[in-house]
Amino acid sequence: MTTGRRPAAEASLELATSWGVIRLAARGGRICACILPHLAREPRRAFRLAGSRCVAAAAADRRALRQAEYFLRGLFAGRVRLAPELVLPPASAFITRVWEALQEIPRGATLSYGAIARSVGCPHKARVVGLACRANALPLFVPCHRVLAADGSPGGFSAGLPWKRLLLEMEQHGHG
Repeated sequence: MTTGRRPAAEASLELATSWGVIRLAARGGRICACILPHLAREPRRAFRLAGSRCVAAAAADRRALRQAEYFLRGLFAGRVRLAPELVLPPASAFITRVWEALQEIPRGATLSYGAIARSVGCPHKARVVGLACRANALPLFVPCHRVLAADGSPGGFSAGLPWKRLLLEMEQHGHG
C-alpha cells in the first residue's frame, strides 16, 4: 500500500577543508556516507579544517551529522571522541566482515591486507580485502587507511594516498 508520501531526502553535511570539501550523509539518524575529495598528488597546502554546512529536515539526522562533525574535528585535532552511529551499505557477507574487522584495528596501529583476510577466515583473499577497502563508503569512520600491503607500503586509498598518509601520520604521532 502506498501512502502518497515521498521518502525523506538524505541529510547532508559539508565540511570545508584546505584539501576540498568532505561530504557526509545521514539517514535514519545514522551516518551512511563519507565522501573525501580525491587527491591524485600531494596537496600544496597543509591540511586545515574550516566551516561546515548542514542540511537536514529530521532532527535525528541533524544530530548524527553534528556528532560526526564533532568526531571528525576531534580526529584531525588528535582528540578521541565518540563516533556517530553508522549504517553500512548493502554488501556481501565477506565485505561486511572486512568492514567490521577494520573497525577493530586500534588507532595508531596497522595491519596488512593478508592479516585482515586471515582474521575474517579467508586467508587467500587479501586482494578481495583491498577491494572491500576501496568500496568503503565511510572511510573516516571505518578506518581502511590502517591497512597496508604485506611489505609495509601504503597500498591504495580510494580518495588518494595523500589522505592515507595524513591519517596514518596523525594517528602514529598521537594527532588523530
